[in-house]
Amino acid sequence: MAAKKKAAKKKVSKKSAKRKSAAKPARKKAPAKRVARKPAARKARRTTLRSSSGKKLYAKRDVKGRFKDIQTYARAQAADLRKKSKAETAKAGKAVKSATKKAAVKAKAAVSKGSATTRKTVTTAKRKARTAIRQAAVNVRKATTQVERMAEQAVTNTAEAVTSAAVAVDTAVTEAAEKV
Repeated sequence: MAAKKKAAKKKVSKKSAKRKSAAKPARKKAPAKRVARKPAARKARRTTLRSSSGKKLYAKRDVKGRFKDIQTYARAQAADLRKKSKAETAKAGKAVKSATKKAAVKAKAAVSKGSATTRKTVTTAKRKARTAIRQAAVNVRKATTQVERMAEQAVTNTAEAVTSAAVAVDTAVTEAAEKV
């Protein structure tokens, strides 16, 4: 019997040896991933330059800084003047809103009194509100037309300057040709 016990122990020990060798090695922890920072958003920019003839130019660049387009300063500025900024449109919208709010407050105050004179006040307040709204709209239209006129004037002045320069060059060329 003692021999059987020894044999049984040997079998167990062989099995445990197999289990130990079959066990997987411990995993190594992966290093923590670094989160890459995003670079700050870059804008397309414009640079002012001068041509060989001395004319002022706008050089438009893309986000990477490469030249995308080169245009004359007068044209680019005229285009800029034609555009309405967010601040201008917001200011006009605020003026209209404030005028309507004021008129609404006046109308509410007048309605709360509840007499015949109040009704008259309400109608006059409504009339004043309408005129204020119309006036604000007129002011916005005037401002936009004034900006448009200024832009058109700048364009015509530039065109006249170009044509007069062309005429001066033609006359200078013809005079030089006559002298030769």
